[in-house]
Amino acid sequence: MKFLVRFSLALGLVGTVTTSALHAQGSSLETRALKENVSRLQSQLEDLMLSYTALKKEVDSLRSELRKVRAQSAQKDPGAATRGDIENLAKTIREVDRKRSADKELILKEMKSLVRNIPKSRPNTTPPAATPRSEKGFEHSVQSGETISAIITAYNDVLKSQGAKKRITLKSVLDANPKLNPRSIQIGQILFIPDPR
Repeated sequence: MKFLVRFSLALGLVGTVTTSALHAQGSSLETRALKENVSRLQSQLEDLMLSYTALKKEVDSLRSELRKVRAQSAQKDPGAATRGDIENLAKTIREVDRKRSADKELILKEMKSLVRNIPKSRPNTTPPAATPRSEKGFEHSVQSGETISAIITAYNDVLKSQGAKKRITLKSVLDANPKLNPRSIQIGQILFIPDPR
């Protein structure tokens, strides 16, 4: 029985030592695991701090660049067109186009009236000899590339620059030159351009 008690005590003692050794070993494993976790977290924190520093530098750089761009855009370039300039140009173009259309309609109307006034058949009588001109005007020698319209416009521009209010019309030129065919004027042909009435 003594042997049994000693054996139980020895077994209890061995169990206690083993348990405390295992417990010490377990706490050592936990400590080691905690140290590894702390070490891993520290390295992640360092990585985050490096990333934060890099991002901060990039944000500072972008802010600086933004300030420069704002300063440049605040200075108006004299050659740059503003929205108002473009709108004014578009308005002017529309006005010019409207006037061009009105001029086209006027020219077509005048041409139609001229076509209506052309006699259907020419009389067989010979036209009278050239009568002396009692009108004031200009004699014009047709040059290469000139048309009746261009000639009349040129004379009207001269009259306008001299301050004259009246203008020379196609009808007045055709009336002053009865033999004139406006579609087939020749280089060197002499036209009488009457003074405007």
